[in-house]
Amino acid sequence: MLPRRLALVTAPRADEAFASWVDRMARANRCPSAEVADLLGLRLRGVYAKARPPVFGVQCDEAVRQTVYAATGVPGGTVDRMHLSVFEGGPLSVAAVLSADKAHWPSATREWVEVYGSRACPCCLLASGGVWQLWWKLSCAAVCPKHRVTLLDRCPACGWVLRWGGDRPRVMPAQWVRSPTCCANSVHGKPCSQWLPAIRVGQADKRTVAAQRRWLDTAYSRACPSLGGVNVSAGEWFAAFRACVILLRLGLPQILKRLPNVPDWCGRALLDERIERDVYRNQFGWGPASAGAAAAFLTVVTPLLAAADMRKLTRRLAPLVRTAVEEGCLTARPLARLSVPEVFAEAVAAQVPVGRSARSA
Repeated sequence: MLPRRLALVTAPRADEAFASWVDRMARANRCPSAEVADLLGLRLRGVYAKARPPVFGVQCDEAVRQTVYAATGVPGGTVDRMHLSVFEGGPLSVAAVLSADKAHWPSATREWVEVYGSRACPCCLLASGGVWQLWWKLSCAAVCPKHRVTLLDRCPACGWVLRWGGDRPRVMPAQWVRSPTCCANSVHGKPCSQWLPAIRVGQADKRTVAAQRRWLDTAYSRACPSLGGVNVSAGEWFAAFRACVILLRLGLPQILKRLPNVPDWCGRALLDERIERDVYRNQFGWGPASAGAAAAFLTVVTPLLAAADMRKLTRRLAPLVRTAVEEGCLTARPLARLSVPEVFAEAVAAQVPVGRSARSA
């Protein structure tokens, strides 16, 4: 049975996350987000009655397209574009994201995405009236290219990751209307009232802004990526990016002295992130722990991968590879699992013999 049509339908915005759209319609209809989800025919499950299903905001199937269209009149193609599946084959794999949902830390494993939470630009939230961008959920979401500020990770009032749910994680609000511009994480059974546009965030480095733009152009298939002058797929480019992030982590702190023109703030952010990641079982393959760490990785790694030819790519990767070799870390399991493109493997092999999957000889 198809759901009945909602009284008030809010049009989706460009690049908006599905959960953001549900929240804004809930606000317009003056009812909790969980109730709107029910009216849309979405399948809620879990220990809590209103827990989001694993595919919520990740992938849309035909049944959901039909129920959403019946309730809102919004076509399936538009609904698809609000799901993380738009990044399939680029910065993430939908199948891996859904598989990781069963893990204790589902968003911090091999797929660099915050499935349930999000980062945010307070300036964008103010200007848009509470539209949460889909790409803010990606672990390399670091700065806002439009407002040139660092994205917000956590609410300073309650301390929780934005949109995570607070002390009721992964649960859609069923007792209150969540304001799109407020934190609204559950804190002792009540929504956090922190108004996010009021939070001051730091100005972004212009190099980071340029790197974020290039990263997003590749993620959204607006640009054709290349490595060492060779055109590669988006998935291959992101695999090379991840490999560089892992090598950079493995080489800390010595690598900071060998890479040219690394800003002081990048070094501090990388060392802080290394300490945090060490706490969690040496997870060198996880996504950046914060927007600040993501900004540092973008600033350092993106220029390395922008080499115009093979010779320059090899030369730029040399400090990363040689430092990892000296530290005896090149055989680290996270790096061994990555299937990097051939041109990248060749550039690494020029420093130390490794195979296509970046395994030590």
